[in-house]
Amino acid sequence: MKKLFLIFYLFSGVSYAENKDAGTSGFTFLKLPTGSARLEGLGNNGVALLEGTDAMSINPAGVGFAQMKELNFSIISGFEGYDGKYISYVEPHGTNVIGLNFGYYSADGFDVRDYNGVPLNDEEVTFKDMFGSFVFSKSFFMERFSLGAGVKYVSEDRYETNDNSVVFDAGAVLKLSRKISFGFSKQNISGDDKKVVQSTRYGMALSPNNYFTLLVDSKKYTDTDSKLSFGLEFTLPEEVLQYGRFVLRAGYNDSADYGKSYDDSLLENLGLTTTSGWSFGIGVYSAERLGRVYSLEYSITPYGELGKTSQFTFKLQF
Repeated sequence: MKKLFLIFYLFSGVSYAENKDAGTSGFTFLKLPTGSARLEGLGNNGVALLEGTDAMSINPAGVGFAQMKELNFSIISGFEGYDGKYISYVEPHGTNVIGLNFGYYSADGFDVRDYNGVPLNDEEVTFKDMFGSFVFSKSFFMERFSLGAGVKYVSEDRYETNDNSVVFDAGAVLKLSRKISFGFSKQNISGDDKKVVQSTRYGMALSPNNYFTLLVDSKKYTDTDSKLSFGLEFTLPEEVLQYGRFVLRAGYNDSADYGKSYDDSLLENLGLTTTSGWSFGIGVYSAERLGRVYSLEYSITPYGELGKTSQFTFKLQF
């Protein structure tokens, strides 16, 4: 039976016993790593690493490092038919970069219940979540430092709830060298953190060579405690493959144990039926041809008994 409350209970990040305020902020779908399979594959980490369209959902300052125009389209598969679509675009103008994005989630047929499993009504409901934002970012000092800001419209239409708001994002990235960078972002800033969940991120990215990147992020949502999380990216670069790049990713977040999945064949085949807290991803990037680069990325995040979320991202750089 579909239980809508489980999804939002999960998005709160901790169990109710751990934090009495968990889930009390609204628009919790904004916690999702929407619009970037790379971001999800890294465990929703990368505040100091991600650039261009990949950065729009985590740090507007990362948009400022885009070297080419980018068009990004993502398909997101969530729990119990809670699925989404996302499109974004960035365009550099010298050291200034502008970006636009739009994301939409929807689901229907939910049997709405409270935390005790008691039905709230006899009707199956449909709900919709969406957001759209405009981002401006500028890099300085030969692209060693970037600042970014964005304005975002968010809307949710759920059981007995129809609400919308305008919130703001801001961030910064400092690249000390090609090997190490630091990032900070504050997202969904508004005058009421109970109405819209806000996030604060600090992070570091370390790339000792062209093959490995290690990420350490600290994430704090207004309805959860601050937690450290990690990401790892392994890249076979273009000079090795000659035809493009191939990337493997993994990320970890401190998470509750969500039990074992018994009805997801993909998780069973991958040996991930009891996995919680981990995310995995792959990416394939073409070599640049006629000023264009194509990429296709996939990510998966298991949640034990609840199943999994996954995301496909297609990107064109031109």
